[in-house]
Amino acid sequence: MLFRHGDVLIQKVKDLPEEKERLKHRTLAHGELTGHSHQIREKHATMWQSGELLFLEVEGQPATVVHQEHGPIELPPGYYRVWRQREYTPERIVVVRD
Repeated sequence: MLFRHGDVLIQKVKDLPEEKERLKHRTLAHGELTGHSHQIREKHATMWQSGELLFLEVEGQPATVVHQEHGPIELPPGYYRVWRQREYTPERIVVVRD
């Protein structure tokens, strides 16, 4: 199952990586140009980082991803990998930032 919220992609995964670090925020991505962010406000969601990869855990009940310019989306309980959309340019691959 794959969710898209603006330039953020959220994919349901079977489990979290064994080696990971708990993050103290629930922000999936910050917008560099607008200052807006994709985030979850419910406290039953936890963000994890494993190396350069970002993961999300939603426990017990659905959590809602919100952003100032996009409609909210609801994620059912489970584990998710989160990443920024990228685009190809002839010079390099760049992360899309709104």
